[in-house]
Amino acid sequence: MTNHAASHLYDNWADIYDRVYAYLNYDTPFYVQQAAASDGPVLELGCGTGRVSIAMARADVEVIGVDVSLRMVEAATRKAKAAGVSGNCHFVQGDMRTIALDRKFSMVVMPFRSFQSMLTVKDQLTTLANIGKHLEPKGEMVLDIVAPDVQLIAVSDPMPFHVRDVLQPDTGNTFVIWGQNSWDGSTQVNSARLIIDELDPQGEAVRRLYRDFSIRYTFRYEMEHLLHRAGFTPLALYGGFDGEPLEEDSEDQVWIARQGK
Repeated sequence: MTNHAASHLYDNWADIYDRVYAYLNYDTPFYVQQAAASDGPVLELGCGTGRVSIAMARADVEVIGVDVSLRMVEAATRKAKAAGVSGNCHFVQGDMRTIALDRKFSMVVMPFRSFQSMLTVKDQLTTLANIGKHLEPKGEMVLDIVAPDVQLIAVSDPMPFHVRDVLQPDTGNTFVIWGQNSWDGSTQVNSARLIIDELDPQGEAVRRLYRDFSIRYTFRYEMEHLLHRAGFTPLALYGGFDGEPLEEDSEDQVWIARQGK
């Protein structure tokens, strides 16, 4: 997928992204803590509309956020200004595989599974190599990806399934979110569609939206191998954002790795 094509795909998310993921805050304290301990500056790849970057900036960490979508970057810039942190929180459009910033960072973060937008091993390794170019010696990378549930992802069912309801505090409306998955075991790529029904407080339909995206699932030891191939040393692996161990029923893999040995 070209940079232009990827930008257009995620541009379609910009206006509704914060509404679809209004519930999402469980990972923010973890990333803020990691960023604050790094002493900055911090680079966030796949920053979206700035949710985590702005939270880190509020903790007095200098942050640059990169996203392939120009509209996402514009939304993040507006939000940072509204939050009063635009002085130490800047956003740039760019592809995480090829972005070239003329500076080094003490930490690079990739929250909310943004690494899974890299759909081939080549793209994964290219991204990790580019992260290495932007890290200071012994700098650290922090990212999270899904801990794959083999039984769940191996079932490719065209029937929509209910994901969650998300209340919109400003309007009182509810986003009822449905999902469809198409799993390709040969590439470990899941082609997903979210179907979003917006209902008013009386339960009347306001609109229906469709948003498509693809993500690649990476298993624990596959990820460890990728890190070593890219010149990183894994420092920690958690099964969630409270430092819990990775277990069979964990939903997340949370990785901390250092550049070099």
